[in-house]
Amino acid sequence: MLTHEIAKRLAEIHQVTWFTSHPGGQPREEEIDGVRVVRRGSELTTRFFAPRFARRAKWDVVVEEINTLPYFAHAWGSSPSVLFIPQLAREIWWYEAPKPVAWAGWAAEPLYLSAYRRVRGITISDSTCADLRRLGLRASIDVVPIGVSTPALSELKAKELGSSLVSVGRLVPSKRFDHAIRALAELRKSHSSARLTIVGEGRERSSLERLAQRLGLADAVQLTGRVSEDAKVRLLREADVLVACAVREGWGLTITEAARLGTPAVTYDVPGLRDSVIDGQTGLLTEPTPAALADGLRRLLDDRPSYDALRKAAWERWRHISWDLTAESFERSLLSTISRNSSRAGS
Repeated sequence: MLTHEIAKRLAEIHQVTWFTSHPGGQPREEEIDGVRVVRRGSELTTRFFAPRFARRAKWDVVVEEINTLPYFAHAWGSSPSVLFIPQLAREIWWYEAPKPVAWAGWAAEPLYLSAYRRVRGITISDSTCADLRRLGLRASIDVVPIGVSTPALSELKAKELGSSLVSVGRLVPSKRFDHAIRALAELRKSHSSARLTIVGEGRERSSLERLAQRLGLADAVQLTGRVSEDAKVRLLREADVLVACAVREGWGLTITEAARLGTPAVTYDVPGLRDSVIDGQTGLLTEPTPAALADGLRRLLDDRPSYDALRKAAWERWRHISWDLTAESFERSLLSTISRNSSRAGS
């Protein structure tokens, strides 16, 4: 979604080509929202097709987006290149891959990123920017504001505060929804009516259901599966608190979605989530343990003045963000790269 929302806005004033993999059933080439989409190879082998395709034309700038695996466009391309990396994998490897693969992925990421140390970068959070610096990237890195499609409330009305929690995302190990369920078990020792709704689908659903039953929470935890956008908006708006426990994110998108609907967040203090929550101002950050999360939830739910203040601040901070602002910032970075390259060529 992030790439598409930016690309289709850039396509309103620029010629934009998106080179990607070719999943079964999709055409090799088509135009979507003004963007020319070219598909070649699988998710892995598309990297072997990219150089040949890119050399067919002279591009003003090539944006290489890394989502786990690199293309090394700056090494084989003749056009100026920008690295777009919304999120690093790092700890995610330990949750999503078998140990041998996790070790390989963990070790490979800093190695291949070292090849980009002089390539200009774009990312979506200060956390990722800082991680890239620690891994040796020395060129300029622009942090663009992230947009949200969920419409914001036009005004913030009073909310009846109960103990209703919501968490949204893919049901995969790195999102740690099991931590949210365990935190609920702790919270119910003092808030017996507390409930948790988990929105999303994925391979962890059965294990999460079994965990809820084992902890005596079968009636307090609802796993909705995939829902419509309207239903998601309703769940985010009606909940008292959004909970997020991922090991890391590029940005806490569901946090800003909830904030625009008047629902503050209590989340783990990890990359991405700490960028979308200002601790003590727009929400609460906690140590990454279910006990600490439960304590944060308890503190927020038991302090109505603080809850109202955080809720209002979160809504005011995020209600004006948009994909237009994201695309404009992204465009400025690309134009700056083109200008610098032209200056070097002319000198």
